[in-house]
Amino acid sequence: MSTVKSAPVRGLIEWDDTYSVGVPSIDGQHRLLVSMIRHLQEAMLEGRVKAIVTPLFNAIGQYTQFHFEYEERLFAEHGYPEAEGHRAQHAALIQKLRELESKYDSGAVSAGTPLMQFLRSWLLDHICDHDKRYAPFLKEKGVT
Repeated sequence: MSTVKSAPVRGLIEWDDTYSVGVPSIDGQHRLLVSMIRHLQEAMLEGRVKAIVTPLFNAIGQYTQFHFEYEERLFAEHGYPEAEGHRAQHAALIQKLRELESKYDSGAVSAGTPLMQFLRSWLLDHICDHDKRYAPFLKEKGVT
């Protein structure tokens, strides 16, 4: 018996090694965030009830907060010179995620392509742009 994989839905987030910042602890957290967002996207596209989607949004928000605090603690411990700007990026991303969750809960946005694309780019743009800037600094400091 053969199985046929369905084509991936465009816009769903998927981990790619090009997203790696080369710091294993941070890459592991990024992989988990990608997985969580993918799970949320799938739940929304499958029309699962808000009883499932809302807790997923909440879990992503909590884990994102944990991850950002981890990065910021590393910045403080090692004297990362661009820490304040990166911290501001984190605050803006958390705010956007909370606004998105609120809009979804109120019915102001639905699980369509714009929302899927936002979730995908929300994390990956941050990783590929901002996080890759600090990676050489942390690796030089021996952070794993």
